[in-house]
Amino acid sequence: MNLGKFRDQMESYRRSADEEARSLKDSYHALDRLHALYRSFDEKERDLANQVLGEWVLSEDENLRFDALALIDDFKISEAVTTLRLLVERLAASSAPGAPFELQKVDRIASELCGQAYNGRD
Repeated sequence: MNLGKFRDQMESYRRSADEEARSLKDSYHALDRLHALYRSFDEKERDLANQVLGEWVLSEDENLRFDALALIDDFKISEAVTTLRLLVERLAASSAPGAPFELQKVDRIASELCGQAYNGRD
């Protein structure tokens, strides 16, 4: 399967899970389903999923970024460090009210993935 088709399937799955979570009034239901989906992937599918998560991290949609960051953090996806650094730069320059808090979260995730103290603003 190519990246484009895989991306479309992941996005469709996420939309479905998000709609289901809203109907259940359970905000973490979608994230639980995304965790289960990621666990079900074989190695090749995980490689594709990691690329898609990297794209989601840079999305303007805060909810999409939240899901991507949660999966990257929980599954320790070290391939995401470069993308996280790009997000750190964007958040550091942002005047959005939530940017400082998201920046702390991204710094923490990147630090853990690098296994060392990390401050992406250096």
